Amino acid sequence: MELPLVSSSRKNVDLMGGILYNKKYFIFLLLIILSTKLISITKIDSLEAVLNKVNGKERAAVLNELSSRYRRVNPEVSYDCATQAYELAKKKNDKNGEADALNNMGHYFRKICDFDEALKNFQQALNIYRNLKADRNIANIYDNIGHIYWFKGDSPNALDYYKRSLGIFIALEDIKRQSLSYNNLGSVYYRLGMYDESMDNFLKSLSIREEIDDPMIHSTLNNLGNIYMRLSDYEKALEMYQRSLEFNRDTQLALNNIGNIYLELNDYDRALKYLSEALKINQDNKDEKRIAASLNNIAIVYEEEGKIDQALYNYQKALELKKKVGDSYGYANTSKNLGDLFLKKHDYKQVEFYLQKSLEIAKKIKARDIIKDVYNLMSQYYFEINDYKNAYRYNNCYTNIKDTLFNEETSEKIAQYQTNFTIEKTLREKELLVKDNQIYKLQLEKIKFWRITLFLLVLFLIMIAILLFYNIDKKKKLNKLLAETNEELEDKVALRTSELVQTNENLRKEIKVRKETGNKLKSSLQEKDVMLKEIQHRVKNNLQIISSILNIQSRSSKNEESIKLFTDTQNRIISMSLVQEQLYLSDDFALVDFHHYIRSLIDNLFGAYNIKTTNIKPVINIEDINLNINTAIPCGLLINEIVTNAIKHGFADNRKGEIIINMEKDDNDYFHLEISNNGADLPVGIDYKNPESTGMELIRILIIQLSAEVEIIKENGVSYKLKFKKLKDRGIYENKK
Repeated sequence: MELPLVSSSRKNVDLMGGILYNKKYFIFLLLIILSTKLISITKIDSLEAVLNKVNGKERAAVLNELSSRYRRVNPEVSYDCATQAYELAKKKNDKNGEADALNNMGHYFRKICDFDEALKNFQQALNIYRNLKADRNIANIYDNIGHIYWFKGDSPNALDYYKRSLGIFIALEDIKRQSLSYNNLGSVYYRLGMYDESMDNFLKSLSIREEIDDPMIHSTLNNLGNIYMRLSDYEKALEMYQRSLEFNRDTQLALNNIGNIYLELNDYDRALKYLSEALKINQDNKDEKRIAASLNNIAIVYEEEGKIDQALYNYQKALELKKKVGDSYGYANTSKNLGDLFLKKHDYKQVEFYLQKSLEIAKKIKARDIIKDVYNLMSQYYFEINDYKNAYRYNNCYTNIKDTLFNEETSEKIAQYQTNFTIEKTLREKELLVKDNQIYKLQLEKIKFWRITLFLLVLFLIMIAILLFYNIDKKKKLNKLLAETNEELEDKVALRTSELVQTNENLRKEIKVRKETGNKLKSSLQEKDVMLKEIQHRVKNNLQIISSILNIQSRSSKNEESIKLFTDTQNRIISMSLVQEQLYLSDDFALVDFHHYIRSLIDNLFGAYNIKTTNIKPVINIEDINLNINTAIPCGLLINEIVTNAIKHGFADNRKGEIIINMEKDDNDYFHLEISNNGADLPVGIDYKNPESTGMELIRILIIQLSAEVEIIKENGVSYKLKFKKLKDRGIYENKK
C-alpha cells in the first residue's frame, strides 16, 4: 500500500499526487481500470467454480483467495468469504487458514474505517504467523498494522511497525518490498516534520524503484514533490509531479496538486477551478478521506480571498468527514485552520476552543508542523486580547519548534541526501559503462577470432590457387598488401576510438562541474533568503517586545499625561513593527503592501484608544501600492500622528464622524496622499511649521523626510494633502537588487 502525504505551507493544504489533467488520459485510465476489473471478475468466476469441488483446508484456502479478490470489488462479500474461511479453518485446525482469514477481515474493517476492530484482527493474525514462523506474512501484517496507526494519526507506532517490516524484507532480500517500506517510512517522517529523514527514505525508495523499473515509482516521485512543495520550491515540486505523471496519470490527485500550487502562487481563480474538479471526482468515487482534503483546500482558497463565510462552511464540512473517517492528523489540521479563521473574525471564544483542540490532538500524534502553527496562532490570539505574558510564552514555543523543525542543518542534510543520491546514480551509470566496455571487448575478441578464421581460409584458398595456377609470387604480394591495409585501418579506428572516449570523459567532467556549481549557487541563494527573513522576523519581535514593555510601564503609571505619552510612543513603535511584519510575510523583502499595512495600523490605533467604528468610521481608499521600507515607515508614522490627533482632538466628547485616507499614484510616479476628517477644526494658531507639541513636531520632521508638498485645508474638519515621490532604497534592499 502506498501512503499519501499531507503537507503544509502558509496554511496546511492536503497534498496528493500528480499535477496535470487531460481528458484523453482520464478515459485511458478508466479503460485500464475496467480491464483490470474484468480480469478480476474472470478470476473470481473460476475460483467460485473450484469452490464447489473442494472441501476442508482446500476450501478454506479458496475462500480466503476469494475474499482477497472481492476486497475491492465487493467488501461485504469479501468479509462473508473471510468469516466462512475462518470457521472452516478453525474446525480443521488449519492455523495458516485462520491467520489468512483474520488478515482479510482486518482489511474489511479498515475499509469501513473501524480501525480498532481492524487492529484487533491484524494482531490475532500476527500471533498465529509468529507461531508458524512465516516471516513474509509477518512482514505483511506489520505493514497492515502500520497503515492502521497511520490512518489513526499515531505516527510513532506507524513508524515502529514500518521499521519492523523493513527489517524482515531486508533479511528476505525482497528489494521491491524494501522500496515500499522506505516510501512508507518517508511518509511518516514527513508527517512528523522530520524532513531530512523523510528525504533520505524517499530517495532510497526511488533508487530501488528506478533500478527494478517498479511502476509504483510515481508514488515516490509525488512524495518528493510534496517535500519541495513544503519547502516552497514550486519549480522543483512541479518537476517531481511531472515525472510522477509520466508513470501514472492519477487524474484527481493531479488536479488537487495543481490547485495547491496555484494557491501558493495566489492565483485563486485557477486554484479553485482545479480543486473543485478534484472534489467532484472524489465525490463520484465516494472517497470521504479525499473529499475532506479537497474541502479543506477549497476553504483555504476562500479564506485567502476574504470570503470568510464560504471558507467556514467548507472547513466545518471537512472537519465532520475527517472525524468520521478517523483521520486524527487531518482533524488537527482543519481545527487549526478554523482557529485561524475565527481569529480573523475576532471570535475569541471559538479561537481558543479550536486551537486547544488542534494542539491536544497534534501533541498526541506528535505532528510537529501543526504544533508549530498552533503556537504561532496562540501567540497572536493572546496578543490581541492583551495577555502579553502568554503571547510572549507561545511566541517562544513557536520560535523554538520552528528552529528545530527546519533549520540550516536540516537544509544541508536534505541537500546532502540529494547529492549522495546523484553520486550513487552516477556510480551506477559508471558501472553500466564498465559492463558495456567489457561487452565491447568481448565483441572485439569475437571479431578477432572470425578475422583469424577468415585469414586462414584466405590462406587455404591461396594455397589451392598456388597448386592450381602455379602463381605463388603474385598471391604473396596480394596477401601482403591486404594485411598492410587492414593494419592501417585498425590503427585509424583505434586512434579515433581513443579520441572519442577522451572527448566523452571531458564532457562528463564538465557537466558534473557545472551541475555542482549550479547547486552550490542555488543553495547559497536559499540560505541568504532564509537569513534575511529571519532578520525581519527578529526585528518585528524586538519591536513588539518594546511595545509590550511600554504597555506594562503605562499600566504602572498613575500620571495621565505619562500614560498618554506611553500610548503614543507604543503606537509609533507598533507602526514600525507592522512594516517589519509585512516584509516578513511578503515574498519580496524590499516592498510593503501599503493597503494591508495602513489597514493594520488603523485597526491598532482604534483598538489602543477603544474607538468603536460606529462612532468614528475609518474609510481607506488605497490603490494597489507597494512601497519600500524607507518610504513606508515615515509615511506610516505620519498617518499615525495625524489620525491620532484627529481621534484625540477632532472627535473629542464622543463626537461622531469619519476619518478618510486616500492614496494614489499618478503617471509621473508621484504619490498623492490625503488624510481628512469631518471632526472639529484645528485650533487657531496650530501650525506644523512652528510646532508647539511633540506630535506636530513629528509631523513636520516626517513631511521633510518625505520631501513632500503639503496643503492643509481647515473646512468642515481638517484635511492634509501631500504629494511626494518614493524614497530611494538603501542598505540590504539595494544590495539585493
